[in-house]
Amino acid sequence: MEYKKGLIKISRKQLYDEIWTSSVSGVAKKYNLNYAKLIISCKQANIPFPSSGFWTRKNLGKDISAEIVPLPESNLEYVSVYLNNASMQTSKERAELENSLSNQNSISDIKIDENEEKLYRDILDYLDEAERVMVIAQACSIKIVERARLHPVLAKYKTMMEDYRVKLKEAKSNPYYNPRNKPDGEPVFFPDLSENGAKRTIAILNALYKGIEALGGSINDDLSVTIHKDSVRFRFAESKDKIKHELTKKDIQELAKYEKDLKNGYRWISMPQIRKYDHVFNGKLRIVFGEKNYLRDNEFQRLEDRLGDILIRFYDKSEENRIERERREEEQRIREAEQRRKEEIRERKNLESQRTKELANKAEDYRIACDIRRFIEDAMKSGKEEFSHEWLAWASLKADWYDPIIAAEDKYLGVREHGKSKEEKEMGDEKIRKEKSIFYGGWY
Repeated sequence: MEYKKGLIKISRKQLYDEIWTSSVSGVAKKYNLNYAKLIISCKQANIPFPSSGFWTRKNLGKDISAEIVPLPESNLEYVSVYLNNASMQTSKERAELENSLSNQNSISDIKIDENEEKLYRDILDYLDEAERVMVIAQACSIKIVERARLHPVLAKYKTMMEDYRVKLKEAKSNPYYNPRNKPDGEPVFFPDLSENGAKRTIAILNALYKGIEALGGSINDDLSVTIHKDSVRFRFAESKDKIKHELTKKDIQELAKYEKDLKNGYRWISMPQIRKYDHVFNGKLRIVFGEKNYLRDNEFQRLEDRLGDILIRFYDKSEENRIERERREEEQRIREAEQRRKEEIRERKNLESQRTKELANKAEDYRIACDIRRFIEDAMKSGKEEFSHEWLAWASLKADWYDPIIAAEDKYLGVREHGKSKEEKEMGDEKIRKEKSIFYGGWY
């Protein structure tokens, strides 16, 4: 085993043994390794490692022998793994680390920190393992690069901020300026950031945006980000301190005028409204994802030092939004299904109602046809001359025309629409008579 600046070189077999004895996070803690990059190194070196459930079952005393994956054969003897914050280690710490690496008997002395193991296991646990490792690796390596080229969205945003600051300064130079009538087109975050806070915000977002895009996400024109299918909105704000207001030149002039007017006997004038306190930006920045969901500068770290945490928070918020979106989509699907069901019932009801009416109308036509046929029989029996053979034949044709079963077509009246109501049929018959009277005469 060797120690080099920022790396340790450890045998592949030893790394495998230690991982299956104390877990990936246990090895990372022991040697001060970068957890995400350790996983990547294991994958590259074809070193299997236990699932998170392995340690739960082991701690419960269950038989886990079948879950242990043997170390595959490989020509690779050693693996180089990145240290975590190696550049910050002292010579004494490096010496202690080298001593630890050379101690082959130290494997059994490692104690798993269950809380730390759970921490690694639970971070981004909604992602598949491959993506989870990539995101954690990005979170561990993301940093602000000085004089880095701005993301196109941020370059545009920076210009907007600068232009608006000039417009606002010009507006405030007007003695009649009213804050309620400030210039249009105020950029997002503008009222919540000092000029220095805006610079920090742009630098932080520049690093985050490039990291998110490297992981397959995208940046929107409104500065929000899209991870998978869900957009994450956020805002930056800078805290303010409440300090005693110091009189400005304008305040002094207004007070002097007020006192002069009092001396001149103008008792009705009002005293100038001068605030007692000012609220000034104090440089403490925070990024807010929602109510009670934010990260901020503290006495130990600034947001620039917590880019990895912010990146993970973006993914967490995206997952929250996904769950909420799918909940809304499911509710919408249920509503639409219920609407379709009601519409189908309504259409079915209307159809049944229409079919029932048509049935009754057809039955009425059939009754008339039967009445005509009975009338024909009685007419034939009567022997009266007015009921000639020609008339009886004509009447029989009309019975067939009325009969919905036979549904004969009449030379003059056409095909009777048996399903229609009496009123609809009469209107139709009248229309036919008017149309055909042009060509035919005679008795209907």
